[in-house]
Amino acid sequence: MRDDGPGIPEGRLADAEREGRMGVALSIRGRLRDLGGSAELLSVPGQGTEVELRVPRGAGPKDE
Repeated sequence: MRDDGPGIPEGRLADAEREGRMGVALSIRGRLRDLGGSAELLSVPGQGTEVELRVPRGAGPKDE
């Protein structure tokens, strides 16, 4: 996903994490990691934000 909005100001995500406000982001990253995937975020103030989520084919809950 990519946009051309204002971007995320430098240090904003670090501030949010320090303040304990990264629950959703950490939850998403943790779930992707559990599935063998990854999440990347690139944001340039004034130029927009790009988010890439990768999950291997066939990844998902397995029946026990």
